[in-house]
Amino acid sequence: MRIKNQETIGELFIFSQVAIYGLYPVVINYSSKLMPPVLFAGLSILLASVFFFFAVVFQKNFKHIFRWEALKYILLVTLFIVVVPSIFIFTGTSMTSGVNTTILFQTEVIFTFLFVGIFSKSEKITARRLIGAGIVLLGTATILYNGTFDLNLGDILIIIGVAFYPFGNMAAKKALKLVPPTVILFVRSVLGGLTLVCFSLIFENSSSLVLPSVRDYFPLILLNGIVIMFFSKILWYQGLKRIDLTKAVPIDMSFPAFSLLFLFLFVGEVPTLYQWAGLILTLVGVGFVAYKVQQKKDITPPFE
Repeated sequence: MRIKNQETIGELFIFSQVAIYGLYPVVINYSSKLMPPVLFAGLSILLASVFFFFAVVFQKNFKHIFRWEALKYILLVTLFIVVVPSIFIFTGTSMTSGVNTTILFQTEVIFTFLFVGIFSKSEKITARRLIGAGIVLLGTATILYNGTFDLNLGDILIIIGVAFYPFGNMAAKKALKLVPPTVILFVRSVLGGLTLVCFSLIFENSSSLVLPSVRDYFPLILLNGIVIMFFSKILWYQGLKRIDLTKAVPIDMSFPAFSLLFLFLFVGEVPTLYQWAGLILTLVGVGFVAYKVQQKKDITPPFE
């Protein structure tokens, strides 16, 4: 049966992205122990830009790259989604565990509700979504507690990096009204990837490590660049243009369920009782946000 409700389609895109995105904290935490973290971020994003270019050409959307009214929003997306968060998050994860990296990403829910409530008048923060976000926060606190509260510098850097995401996502919502998702992803990947590589060459002193890193860790760069930076981002933007940001982000924050599983299978990090309890609370909070009391009117997105 053909699904006509665009909100339902958006939720399916977001949930599909969640399963893939669960790999992200695992990959970046593991790779940061092997090579300069910002260099890894830049190379992965540049690799993704190649595939976004072909997607733009295939969809015959190349002309939209030159829509200058959208460029200001795409530049904000590049700054607040790619450049600044990557520097903080990739550096921070090299100083902490994979589990902490995974869980601290959930603070995006809190920043989203705070900043969207202050800066955006187009989205309604309902009581149900607010309760859901509160339960997600409780779940995060439970996991971070883990017997004692002990945040190191890496944890703080990750939280700072995540705090920039809502600004980028609000800009992305505006850009999505003007250009297709692949155009935003292509431009932000090219500009963001080049900026991160340049940052690494200057501040990480990685000029002599670029070629060895590509040669020795190409499978990791390939995994992060194609599967996470390319495919999962397409799913995210397809979902984001169909549902509210204050609904999309809490659903997205269910990815730690997959991350903890991947950490156990591939890295050997075993979640504690506090972490499992917090994860259950998080999923309950996501359920509050995603549950629909009544069927809403179909909204057709501007671009396919």
